[in-house]
Amino acid sequence: MAESDGEFIEWRDERYSTQIDRFDEQHKHLFGLLNDLHVAIEEGHSEAVVGDILEELERYTEYHFGDEEEFMQDCGYAMDCADCFYDHKDFHEEFVETVGEFRERHENGEPITTDVLEFTKEWLDAHIAGPDIDQKYSEYYQEEVPEDYEYQPGKLNQSRGGERTYEAEDTEVELESDVYVGGTVSIPKGTVADWFARQVDRHGDRPAAYVPTGDGYEPQTFREMYTQAWRVAAGLLDAGVEPGTTLGICARPSSRWSVVDIASHLAGVLSVPIQAGQTDERTVTVEATTDIETVVVDGTASEAVRAGAQRVFDISDLPAGNRDNLPGFDANPDDVATIVSPPGAEMGTVECAVTHRNLLAAAAMLSEQFPATRGSTGTAVLSQSDIFNRAATYYLWNRGAAAAYIPTDDIVGGLEAVEPDVLIGSPELYDHLRSELESAIAELGGLKRRLADGAAIDRGQAVQNGNTGSLTDSAAARVVFGPLRESFGLGDLDHALSGTEPLDPETVQFLWGVGVPVSQIFGTTELTGVGCVNEYGAEQLTALGDPLPGTEVAVTDDGAVAFRGDHVVERYWETSDVATAATTGDWYVTEQAGQFDDEGRLRRRDPLGVKTE
Repeated sequence: MAESDGEFIEWRDERYSTQIDRFDEQHKHLFGLLNDLHVAIEEGHSEAVVGDILEELERYTEYHFGDEEEFMQDCGYAMDCADCFYDHKDFHEEFVETVGEFRERHENGEPITTDVLEFTKEWLDAHIAGPDIDQKYSEYYQEEVPEDYEYQPGKLNQSRGGERTYEAEDTEVELESDVYVGGTVSIPKGTVADWFARQVDRHGDRPAAYVPTGDGYEPQTFREMYTQAWRVAAGLLDAGVEPGTTLGICARPSSRWSVVDIASHLAGVLSVPIQAGQTDERTVTVEATTDIETVVVDGTASEAVRAGAQRVFDISDLPAGNRDNLPGFDANPDDVATIVSPPGAEMGTVECAVTHRNLLAAAAMLSEQFPATRGSTGTAVLSQSDIFNRAATYYLWNRGAAAAYIPTDDIVGGLEAVEPDVLIGSPELYDHLRSELESAIAELGGLKRRLADGAAIDRGQAVQNGNTGSLTDSAAARVVFGPLRESFGLGDLDHALSGTEPLDPETVQFLWGVGVPVSQIFGTTELTGVGCVNEYGAEQLTALGDPLPGTEVAVTDDGAVAFRGDHVVERYWETSDVATAATTGDWYVTEQAGQFDDEGRLRRRDPLGVKTE
């Protein structure tokens, strides 16, 4: 749930509500950004923080206006009241241009004055509360749109983020296709330490995490997490861990894992996640090639993990110190921040040297594609040794959202408790969720059970085909699936992200039918876990989809999918003194075969070049 904590502009339902939850939440987020900007200016926060808020205000305004305009077209308002629609678009374009001018003036050294804030406040007030603009489409929605209508964002305008193509220029990689470009993205400046410190300055007393306590979940603020990480960073340095050296982490996903992760960035230490369950031989190899002398462990760590290190700290009893300055702020964005093994890595697999820029680019790409509202809650369920899951946690923090650390042995109970706005996981999580939902449907009695029988898959196929399905499917959505989502804590879900591997197509259809809007992310470790997105409502369930904002994608003359962008890892780590290139020129060529269809969607292709349906 977005917040508007501040006196500059306050949300009042009776004045501003459109009676459409999606747009009320987006409007509240805009109010929150304006309040953030007011506080930053009044309290004299750094110019970097003011600049970040202005960039976010500009970016989110463009996203919100695009979403709102697509809704007006999809529900029929743009056709039935064309003049109203085009007037509305004109207002949007003028405001986006004005906010862009504010941001440019700030970048050129001009101060943001109270006149600017007052103008923005008055514009938002008139635009949202005025009877002839947002309240106009709200009135149409209440009076003219059928009750079973369901807005499916992205179906009418899949390229709203600014995707374009161009012919391949001469490169060191022979490209067969045109180059497909995602929308633009604003990557946070500096290192992860710099970025997280700015997030604390901006969101200090808002939750950054929800931590299981045995009888619920306790919020941990950005400032509390930062303070803990600072003390751990100082404690590691006091214990003899040198900046520039490596620190192994072998532990279950938890808020403490993230504290150690942030502490590593603050201390200027390179974290090396060690995957639980990998062979002892592989563990010894990782520790040797990355020169690990210190590890942080919990009870899941094998004896081989502990035996290879000079210093072993239990994650529940971390060292703590007190220093005024930490060396992580002296790092460069292109310095290596973490050394990561691909999921399921075996002997002979090389580690990826992931930089600060890679991590922040991945977080920014997800932020642009899935704009979670400030103050909302996402999930952190799966292993943070996987780069996608770590990048996804950074994405939540980049949006001012909290990560709820849900234990894997109580996923449904955790979802019920935290009621996430953003669900993040891998196919294992979504397979488990489908199984639990099917069990709950099987326990229904009488009419509800008969109504729901087969309706989830049918309705998911309807979403895939761009319609709402049969009257029976629509009835099942209202009577069964809506209350079912609520009982699982998924009633307020805005986004659902699945990474690491493709989902089973039938699972996708089932989840869509129930109302879980899962999108699939394709990305290898060399891409910091992110590259393409096959969005909720896509026609081809097994496609790789569209390039995420901030990346370029093409197909080589060998039929392999290649990526270019700030998220691309440039080199593999062999030892502290030796690295090999992961890229050819600027491009990382994956082992995934693919081809673009007539609509520019990237499709998977098997090794023989046969298109996968």
